[in-house]
Amino acid sequence: MSASLVNDDMALSEAARYALLRRLAPTIRHHLVGEFQPIGMIATMLDRRLQSDAPNLSHLRDNSAALGKLARSSADTCMNLMSWLAPKAGATTRLNRGVADCLSLLTTEFRFRGFVIVNEIADVAVDVSTTALRSVLPAALLALSDQHPGPVDWVLKADVVPGGVALSITQKSAERSAENSPSSEYRALTWRDVAALAQAESVGFSQSGDTVQLSFSKASPAAHLAG
Repeated sequence: MSASLVNDDMALSEAARYALLRRLAPTIRHHLVGEFQPIGMIATMLDRRLQSDAPNLSHLRDNSAALGKLARSSADTCMNLMSWLAPKAGATTRLNRGVADCLSLLTTEFRFRGFVIVNEIADVAVDVSTTALRSVLPAALLALSDQHPGPVDWVLKADVVPGGVALSITQKSAERSAENSPSSEYRALTWRDVAALAQAESVGFSQSGDTVQLSFSKASPAAHLAG
């Protein structure tokens, strides 16, 4: 492959990755803000109790302990969310856990837009690249949402295949009312974007009608240790 073609492929994948991150940014921001709201509430309560003429030390200790616990939990969650923007090289994840992470980030937005995700992926004993899964699966779901009117259901299934795992997304019409307006957050994602990301991450990708097929390679033991 010539250098110019390699550069073209890289440009397409980077453009697709930027578009994906722009689409994910609002929900990442929403999750970050949600993490700090309880901390602010407890800090306000602690401040009020400290202003009392005779503060209840037992309550203050409880509030302080709760504040510390929430701060540690929020820090962990924020670090995980930021890893979507700057993933750790070589990181891997068990397929079902990685899919659950992707869906937890997107489910609320999709529900507002009339999409319901039916996750039928069980505990598939295969580790895959975290970056590959977080790049291609959300891009495929967003492309589906941008190109098909709802309300619809998406059914996710996975099967172990030689060398990895095959994940399918099947779209089915649903009998319910919902306002399925297009996302106003940046541009729509296309199948070209999904294909570019899949190629960059060595993920098999095909799309036909209402079905999307994604094939992820099994992570090597060395890659697993790196993650």
